[in-house]
Amino acid sequence: PELLDVVRAEVAQRLGALGVALDWQQAAPLPTVVLDQARVLHLSRIVREAVSNALRHGQTRALRVRVSELAGELVLEITDYGLYDPQRIGAGQGTAGMRERAAELQGDIQWDEATQGGTKVLLRFPLRA
Repeated sequence: PELLDVVRAEVAQRLGALGVALDWQQAAPLPTVVLDQARVLHLSRIVREAVSNALRHGQTRALRVRVSELAGELVLEITDYGLYDPQRIGAGQGTAGMRERAAELQGDIQWDEATQGGTKVLLRFPLRA
């Protein structure tokens, strides 16, 4: 199965139960890469926390997820269309955990204001450890 199939299914189920729209954008299949269980867990927990934050703090009614591969890295962008509060970002245990997990993936995570308001989470990490 595709690397992110399980993650996508979980996000769709969580958002669907709350009536929040999901726009999952993935132009092409990712390269065939087998991530070990620990890396898959880190990735899924980062996505889970980003979705929780969008729902809890951003009060979003829609969420866009863009997935791509660039120069051997997975690029995952999660954008909500809710509220953007730079004072809250990094203040809690959730974002601290996301930073730690991104580091475990040998990657980088950033939070920015989305173009149309809301918060954009950008995660990048090498597909091969």
